[in-house]
Amino acid sequence: MDDIVVMPKPDWVSWDDIHELLLAAHKKNIEKGIVMNTVTFSGDKIKEYLGKDGRCYVAFCGDKLVGTTSVRIDMGKKWYNKGLKIAKEGLTAVLKKYQGLGIVGEMNKCRDKYLDEIGVEALVGDTAEDNTIIRKLVADNGYKEVRYFPAAHQNHNSVEFVKWLNGCPFSDKYIQRKFSISKRLTKLQYKSGKVERSRILSVFCSLMRKLFSI
Repeated sequence: MDDIVVMPKPDWVSWDDIHELLLAAHKKNIEKGIVMNTVTFSGDKIKEYLGKDGRCYVAFCGDKLVGTTSVRIDMGKKWYNKGLKIAKEGLTAVLKKYQGLGIVGEMNKCRDKYLDEIGVEALVGDTAEDNTIIRKLVADNGYKEVRYFPAAHQNHNSVEFVKWLNGCPFSDKYIQRKFSISKRLTKLQYKSGKVERSRILSVFCSLMRKLFSI
């Protein structure tokens, strides 16, 4: 880590540079068809997505850009974050040669200083259902899986996870129940690629989501 420098994205690193790094770092997953939507964002789309309060962080080895992560700031509207100021994590990538060096952790430390300053109450992220490495990593770091949802135009579904910074307000049993219901409804309503099975099933699943506040 002695040669790694982490910082907020400087102006001389372009949004297109971030886009190219994301594609390079996620190349194998892209080839397998495991692609999170934000990974394919153009540079301009990344900037727009983060908005005025969002932030991007980068890691360098010498003068080489080797890692990045970002947060988008929102107000929560779902059962697990309603009324909370949240940071949506994503756009995270480290080039393969530099993985395993703790770079993501260092970028997160830099990010967390900003989140603390603006009073963020929960961190939210998501990943492909098949990305077992990330799912285990976030679970080991105190995140809870709260929602299962379809990934449009992809051959996988996705899992959303949350870490409450002021302590988890729900029991594990309650969280698991909510997650299980969302998974069952998603499987019932959609085929791969967010393709509806039928209009009737979609209406039924929509009513069930309202009933269970999913």
